Amino acid sequence: MPEPLFSIILPTYNRAYVLWRAIQSVLAQTEADWELLLVDDGSTDDTPRMLEEFQDPRIRIIKSENRGPSAARNLGARLASDAPYLAYLDSDNTWHTEFLSTMLDAIRNHPTKVLWYCGQHTRFWRRTAGGEWTIELEQDDLRAQYTVDDALQLKSPDTNCMVHAREVLTEIGGWDEACRWLEDWDFFTRCLIRYPDGVQWIPKVMVQYRQVYGPDVDGVCATTVQDPARKRAGWQYLVEKWRHHPGFAETAERLTAKYLLDKG
Repeated sequence: MPEPLFSIILPTYNRAYVLWRAIQSVLAQTEADWELLLVDDGSTDDTPRMLEEFQDPRIRIIKSENRGPSAARNLGARLASDAPYLAYLDSDNTWHTEFLSTMLDAIRNHPTKVLWYCGQHTRFWRRTAGGEWTIELEQDDLRAQYTVDDALQLKSPDTNCMVHAREVLTEIGGWDEACRWLEDWDFFTRCLIRYPDGVQWIPKVMVQYRQVYGPDVDGVCATTVQDPARKRAGWQYLVEKWRHHPGFAETAERLTAKYLLDKG
């Protein structure tokens, strides 16, 4: 059997109630030459039972202890086939049906690049103490063609919007497993520094990005946002990791003043 064109890595943790939407958006792709590596990062809910409903031979289930999304993505990449391109989808987000075909067109139109990314439709939900849901923000985030200088000002695409050549992972050292905050920015920026002319923006919105806030919400990112100590620790890690890069000094100073200075 020939290798697929795309290896899609989808980490998940205790999101059985919404994970099926992400999987369905992969199954609905007009470009069908893919494999989906679904990394169950130690779920304790009904995720294993829900996954039994998907019998497509292109879907592979990988079970792991809970180590976070970056570790899950690295694991998925290690166990993937030799597909030339890697893509990522988080368990609470979805792709437009033409996401992969649009990426493939961009790859063919810009063959000297190593990473391609598009825009997203962002929707933030907030849950009140009474259990009611409201949409706090909804907008199209088209992004832009970012430079290294832009990235060092914290501008980057989301994980779900990126496709990259397989060799990129080896060249930049994979996903930083110690990074639990803005790991997509960290990954993208390291890639852009390594390949300053190798990244291509696609001016289309091809991803539905969902984020939730409020009591008892799910997700590592949302949980971190609502936990001041975890949020501070996330910023602290990034500042310490990047502060010695000459282009990051101004950003480090700004982040320190906003999130870290005199916070105890």
